[in-house]
This record gives sequence, structure tokens and C-alpha cells, in this order.
Amino acid sequence: MNPVQRVHELGQSLWLDYIRRDLIDSGELEQRIKGGEIRGVTSNPTIFEKAIAGSDLYTASLRSLAQAGWKAEQIFDTLSIEDVRSATEVFLPLYEQTNGRDGFVSIEVNPRLADNTSRTLSEVRRLWGIVNRPNVMIKIPATRAGIPAIERAIAEGINVNVTLIFSLDRHTDVMEAYLCGLETRLEQGASLDHVASVASFFVSRVDTAIDALLEDVVRKGGPSAERADALLGKAAIASAKLAYAQFKAVFSGHRFEILAQRGARLQRPLWASTSTKNPAYPDTYYVDNLVGPDTVNTLPPHTLEAFLDHGVADLTLEQDLSVARAQLDALEAVNISIEDVTDQLEREGVTKFAQSYTSLLKTLRSRAHTLRKELGPLLPDAQDALEELEQEEVGRRLWQGDPGLWTQKSTVAREIRERLGWLILPQEARAQIEGLAAFATEVRNEGLTRVVLLGMGGSSLAADVLCRTLASEQGLDFSILDSTDPAAVRQITRQAPIDKTLFIVASKSGTTVETLALLDYFWARANRRCGQRAGDHFVAITDPGTPLEELACERGFRRVFYSPPEVGGCYSALSVFGLLPATLMGIEAHAMLLGGERMARACGPKIEPVRNPGLFLGALLGAAHRQGRDKLTFVADPGLEPLADWIEQLLAASSGKQGKGFLPVIGEPPGPARVYREDRLLVYLRGEGALDRRVRGWVRSRKPVVILETRRSASGFGSAFFQWEVAAAVACHLIGVNAFDLPDVQRVKDRTADLLKMYRKRGSLPQLATLWQGHGVSIFGGTSSAIRLGEHSLEAALAHLLGQAGQREALVFLIYLPQDGAVVKKMTHVRRAIRDQLGRTTTLGFGPRYLHSTGQIHKGGPDHAVYLIVTAEPIKDVELPEAGMTFGILARAQAVGDHQALLALGRRAYGIHLESPARFQDLAAALLAAIDHLQQSSEVT
Repeated sequence: MNPVQRVHELGQSLWLDYIRRDLIDSGELEQRIKGGEIRGVTSNPTIFEKAIAGSDLYTASLRSLAQAGWKAEQIFDTLSIEDVRSATEVFLPLYEQTNGRDGFVSIEVNPRLADNTSRTLSEVRRLWGIVNRPNVMIKIPATRAGIPAIERAIAEGINVNVTLIFSLDRHTDVMEAYLCGLETRLEQGASLDHVASVASFFVSRVDTAIDALLEDVVRKGGPSAERADALLGKAAIASAKLAYAQFKAVFSGHRFEILAQRGARLQRPLWASTSTKNPAYPDTYYVDNLVGPDTVNTLPPHTLEAFLDHGVADLTLEQDLSVARAQLDALEAVNISIEDVTDQLEREGVTKFAQSYTSLLKTLRSRAHTLRKELGPLLPDAQDALEELEQEEVGRRLWQGDPGLWTQKSTVAREIRERLGWLILPQEARAQIEGLAAFATEVRNEGLTRVVLLGMGGSSLAADVLCRTLASEQGLDFSILDSTDPAAVRQITRQAPIDKTLFIVASKSGTTVETLALLDYFWARANRRCGQRAGDHFVAITDPGTPLEELACERGFRRVFYSPPEVGGCYSALSVFGLLPATLMGIEAHAMLLGGERMARACGPKIEPVRNPGLFLGALLGAAHRQGRDKLTFVADPGLEPLADWIEQLLAASSGKQGKGFLPVIGEPPGPARVYREDRLLVYLRGEGALDRRVRGWVRSRKPVVILETRRSASGFGSAFFQWEVAAAVACHLIGVNAFDLPDVQRVKDRTADLLKMYRKRGSLPQLATLWQGHGVSIFGGTSSAIRLGEHSLEAALAHLLGQAGQREALVFLIYLPQDGAVVKKMTHVRRAIRDQLGRTTTLGFGPRYLHSTGQIHKGGPDHAVYLIVTAEPIKDVELPEAGMTFGILARAQAVGDHQALLALGRRAYGIHLESPARFQDLAAALLAAIDHLQQSSEVT
């Protein structure tokens, strides 16, 4: 039994004199409670000053409050209450388990009110009502003005932690106030059994003050010097022992016995200020010597750790009581008035807390001013959007499933109601965690070492984020194949031996053409290799009743995991589409859901927009769109970049309709402020702050930047997934589109299906009009508005295409090549040059993946882009079993189908076909030359 356990057994509760957001969010507080270390928490303005001013933990919350225009006092009030409320929720099981004896969290009234009874009482009532938890205690200082407030608060049934008690006389006043408050309450016929109070007697500060006086006596010498030296370090503990004697006398008397019979609780003494200030004294001095039944000792973290390590847990409070009285009497004998000292300490205590409060407000004002600057010209419209969300009760309506946020059509409304299941996924999906873990163990035990996920868009992008950031060495080797490019298929074929590989076939609809094609290919290989046991190497993730489910049952798949039908693919990250891959990768899926659940609470129906991370982010996005800043440019710290790919598909698919929507710009290298035009909103996914210097430059130049503190962890990503889902839904409400349909995606699917039928019938795909050809490169365009490029060079032809993008328009590169480092690197050079030299935005998508990510915004969004679709003849194609075609043909059909769909909508779209992938290097060089030509000739329209 360690000293803490022993102390609790002796009847004393140890509370922690410390609170900070990471203590709660990390789960450390919960673990300390479950481990029996602490049974409550106390806070004060000094503790909050150190927590808020001394760390970046509160920046995310502070940012939204500051940008909403809140004052420093409001900001501190909100931050402190959020922490206290969160801590009370963690302590609630202990509170209930101990029948209200322990599990309390204390929050202090504004120390500036310490000498004003009525204002103190008003603040007590406000804090009690706003925290609204049975296990909160409101700290009231034991000043002369505080005593009547204490009595009234107790009479009103408010839990009170009476703080800053230094003298025995004041302790008597406090106990009297408590009893009078209970008696008033009893006279009113109100219950007493839930009213709790502690009397916080400050200890080490007494020794610090008296020891200084004693040392002065010792230095002067004389007949009192030896006695003074013997009294060093004795006054505080002596006072506490006598205070405990007072407590026992009062609460064993007839007066309290009457109250106790009606359910009244003891007002336990709480020993505060118990860290050792004098290094000559043991570091557990004010713990070891103050152990007794029905008491509390609140310890700062370092004192708690010291007591756990080498503390002594014996009943010491009632030892040598006569000696304690004699020690206090002896102080008078050396001309030290303990009354004068404690009066001074009370005044200093109030002053110190007030100084901490004032200092913190000064820090908050400075930080708030800096944070407001981040939004630059977006700030007024963002505040208007927040007010709009508040007035329209968007938070409440979202959680009630009100389709009126996005449509007034009854038929569409019904579809929307059936797509809002993602709001409760963090809670609902918890039931799957144990089964998923058991499945992962089963797979490992059978000798499978690799996993390949076959899926597109929302079925694979959450897994892609996790695979590229958090995959553990304890998990299975994990790969994702979301391409029909023959080279990509061949690469996975080489890396994943059938007999060691589990294939996850992921398609919500169960009809995704790429996914089913990849399934057919790998199924044929598994069938040849494993025969009747081929199904052991496959599982499916799909909705109930889909063709994929039927196929999986026919072929004897190892398992079919069902995704919730009421959750759309873009919003499925916290469903089995994300949780099964996470579990197989060795990632704590439970932590993902905890992060999501925590964010869901933060985004709850009763949380006002400014304090609601999802609504706040949605307001910023909606305000930006209204300003014409529809190009969301993402930058991210190392390890967070893959998250931007997931956000890209969420925003593009949700918003790109009716000529509106956000065009996410992903993978563009950060540049100086001068290269970003007024159509940009910069979004920084901040982890360690690697881009802080660059971002400060943008802010100084009044480029609006949304900075999102993002943790690279399972819980961090779970939180981010949910926040962005809420933000997307809210932003779509503000810009006036339905977030939950994909009306234009089907266009490409239908055209691709028609093209494949044509190929099977004729043996070739149709060819669009050729605009230019030479050196292994062909450029195609629409026949209705064909631009004849004649005998121009490739550079000149490309310059003509690039030059069609206007100042607020984008150049969208859609490339049907493997997404390898060499291609990405070359395109990064091209994109940087277009931005820096021509002042145009670029995006980059790899086919056919982009069809399931940004395809909706390309066809349903604003006509503010020029599309360049790049394809190449494969070096070595791969046959699709029993399909009468190859993966190369399938990919080309998808490219042509997308091109046709864009042209049919009147979009400026051009195809660039290479005779081999090796020609891409020449194309990239020609693009750079074309950019130089345009810059020099100033021919950009």
C-alpha cells in the first residue's frame, strides 16, 4: 500500500491543486482518479494564469473567442469554466461512488470582488449556474465581506470551498457561516444532503511569514534568539492542528447533530498551500504532519509525486496538541503577533490572486489582438456569419436533423434526413471496437502479414490518412490501391503475395467500377493460388443489400463489414471504413472514436457558434466564400499533410453544386504573401508550428489565414474528422447548397459505362478532336469550340491553353499516371511557377482517384477553371479477367468520360495524351517553358 492509499484509508482525501487542459484531454486526470491518487481538484487565478499564459494549450479556444470579438474577461471566464466543467465530468463517477463526499472541482470567484459581499454573491450564483454540475465547488475568500456571501450561498444550496483562511478566528467565522446557512436552508424546508463545503486553511504561507520574523529575532541575538530559533517551521502546523481541534468541537456538538440528522455534511478542513517553500524543510512536510480523518489536503503535482515516493502516512493531526498551543503562545513571547501576521497574509492572498487575474487579462488582451489579425479582411464577415448561425439556431437544427438547413424540397429533405447518421458515429461505432480487435488478432494468428485496401474516395481516404501518418510497426503492412493505372496495379501485385495478404474491398454503394475491377483482378489471382480458400483472403465493407455484399457471399469472403446506410461516403471516416483499417494498422481505433466523441460534445446542439469548433470553422469557410475566397489553400506541418487530402474530398464533394463551392488547393508549396490573390483563403493545419514564420508573414500582409491546431494522433485525427464534417455541413448551409448529394458524379460513371460498351463492341475508344500533335504528345479538345493550334510548338500550344485561365480562375491538372514522387515533384515545380509567375491557382488530381474526390466541384462548382487531363499509353498493360479489356483501357475510358462530361457542361477542358509515361518529363519541361513565355509576353487574359 503506497502512502496515498494509506492516507485515504485513514480518512483523509488528497486533492490536486492544479488544473490544465492537457491534464484533462490526455486522459491523465482520469487515470489518476482510477489509480486512487486524487479525489478532487482545486484551482485559483494563479493556477489558471500559469496554465493559460504559460502554454499554447488554450490557443485554439482562445483564437475563436478572440476572433469573435470577445473581451479578455469573457475569454478567461469561458476558458476556465470549460476546464472546470470538463474536470467535473471526469470526477462525476467518483462523486457518485462516494455519495458526494469527494469528486469535487473548485473554481474561484473574481478576486477583485473579495471586499464586496453583494458582487461576490452574484458571481457565486453565476458560476454555480453556468458550470451546472453537482460536483463543482465555488471558492469564496474568507474575507470579512466574504463571510456573509458564504452563509447566503450555503443557504441557497451552493457548494462552497472557503479559501484564504489563515487564522483560527477566521476559521471560527467560516464554520459559523456554514452552520447558519444550513439552518436557514432547513427553516426554508430545503434539503441539506447535497450541500458540501470545505474550509481551506492555508499552511506553508504562515510559516514563510512567521519564519522571516523569527529569523530577524535570531539575527539580533539576545535572550529570545534561542527560543525563536526553536520555533522556526512550527507555526503553520500548530495552527492547523488547533484548527482541526476547532472543527471537531463544532461538528461534534448538539447544534450540528440536529443538522446532521437532516442530512447535513461536515465542513471538512482542507489544508491548502502545502508545497514546501523553505528548502530546509522536507518536501512532504505539510502532508506528513497533517493527516487526520475527515480532512482534505490539496497538493500541487510535485508535492503529490514526492508524497507518493516517500511520504509518511500516519495519524498526525491530533498528536502533541498541547505542544501546538504552547508553540503559538511562545510566538507572543518573542513579540510576534500571529493575528497581525494572518491579517497581513489575508490581504496579501487576495492581492496576489488579483494580480494574477490582472496579469492574465493583460496577456489575453495581447494574444487576442494578435489572433484577430490572422483573419485580416475576413474578420467582419466571419463575425457576421457567426451571428447568423446563432440567430438561425444552426447548431440545434443540425443535431435535430433539420433538412431545412440545406433545402426546402420535400423529396430532397427526406434524403438528407437519411444522411445525418455521421453525427452519432463516435458513440454508435464504439460497439464495433472489440469485434474489430478480435478480427485483427484472428488475421494475424492465421499468418497473414499484409493488407491491401481496394477502394476509392470516401471508402479509402480516411484509411490513407492513417496509413501515411500513424501506421504502427505492431500492425500489419498496409497498402491502399485507389488507382486503375496498370503500373500501380503491377506494383501492388509485386508487393502483396496472395497467400500472405488480406484484401479489403471497400465500396459503400457496392457498385464502384474501379473497386470491382480491382476485386476481379486479385480474386482471379487468389483463385489460382488458393483455390477454394480464396475467400479467406477477402473481406468487404459495404452497405447492406448491395451487389458487393451479394458477391462477397457468393464467393465466400471471410467477412462482410456493414457500413451504416445513413452515413454518406464523404462523412464515413469514423465508421468501419476508417476503423477496420486503423485496427489492422495497429492504431487505437478506440482513441479515434474518443477524439471524435470529444469533438462531438464540443460541437453539441447547445454550444454557441463561437465556442463550437465545427460551427466556428464552418462560419469562417462560409464567410470566405461570400467574399469570393473560394480557393481554400491548405498548408500543413510535417505528418499532417495527408489529412488535407481527406478534407479536399469532403469539401469539394459537399459544396460543389449549383455553380458554387470550394476548390481545395492541396500540395502547393507555401509562397510569399504577394503570390496569393483575393480569391484565396489560407488554411494551416498546425502541429508543431513548422510554418509559423511563413504564416506570420501572411498575417502581416493581411492575407486571411485559418489556423487549426491539429494533433497527429488517433484521437487528434478522430477529432479533426468530426470537426471538418460539421464545418462542411455548416458552410454548405451558408453558401446555399445541399451538402449530402453528388448530382454530377454520376455523369462520368454513365459516360464511362457507355465508352466501355463501345470499346467491347468496336475494339477502340472514341477520339476527341485533335488540336495539336507532335513529339509523342497529342492535345485534344471539344469540337464545338475547337482551338486550332496549327504549327505551333508544344510550348506555344501549352501557353495558349494556360493563358485561358483568368485572374480569379484556376488551372486544374488531372493526371492519369501513378502518383509517384517523381511526377509529384515535377508538378510541384510547374504549380509553383504558375502561381509565382502568372498569379494563377493550380490544383493537382490523379485519376481515377480524383473522380471520387474533386470530381463533383469540377462539374458542379463555378466555371472558373481550365482543365488539363493528362493520360499516357502504359508501358505494360494489365488484363482485366473476363472483361475483354485492360486496366489501361479502363483508365483511359474514365479520362475520356470525364473530359466529355466537362465539355458537355461547357467547361474549358483539354486532353493531353503521351505516347508513354516517359514523355511526362518532356511535358513538364514544356509547361515550364510555356509559363516563362506567358510571363515574358504578358499574354495572360
